[in-house]
Amino acid sequence: MKKLCLLLLLCFLSVTTALADSPHFDNMRTVVITNTTQDSYAARFMKSRLKQPFRIPYWDRIETDTALSPSDVNIDTLRTLAAQYKADVVLVPVVQTWYWRQHMAGFWRYDDDEIITECLYHLTVYAYDKRSDTFRSYSDKGREVESASILNDPNEILTESMDRIMKKLPYKRIPTDIEDIATGGTTLQTRTTEGGAKILTNTFPQAI
Repeated sequence: MKKLCLLLLLCFLSVTTALADSPHFDNMRTVVITNTTQDSYAARFMKSRLKQPFRIPYWDRIETDTALSPSDVNIDTLRTLAAQYKADVVLVPVVQTWYWRQHMAGFWRYDDDEIITECLYHLTVYAYDKRSDTFRSYSDKGREVESASILNDPNEILTESMDRIMKKLPYKRIPTDIEDIATGGTTLQTRTTEGGAKILTNTFPQAI
């Protein structure tokens, strides 16, 4: 019994020490990624990819049951959502066009018995920034016609398209406008983990 109590005490002390050494992020930003009424594979893929950079400690990502029709995505609607959830940023992924079809070839450049893939896409992420009260859109579109032996996975198209949109989007995993910390005016210090992620090593950032 004594050994069990000692083990529990050691576990408690270890957890307490770990929490005490963890940085405190009182000024992390809040982002809302809103659903739309679109219920398709492409729409779900867009939201899943869009969520990836927005994680603690820099971002507090709020999940909402609100589902907007693409025609209702405008500055007034997103401004209202930002006020409702006290969010700094509101993002809405919208599929403007998604066409994926595979069929037997009928073009001169392919054999008659060859299967080809036709793909047409136009993806947009709408963003409202409370700080600047701005509403912007970031899009990517294109068309692909290729042999199914080469292009047979819609994820390839969606991934590449969303990667291009994420590069345009000004909201990064680590915000680029981080200011000095409040307690000493020294700049924020980061270190890179073995997995390649950058984390803060000092505490109380002035703005994240």
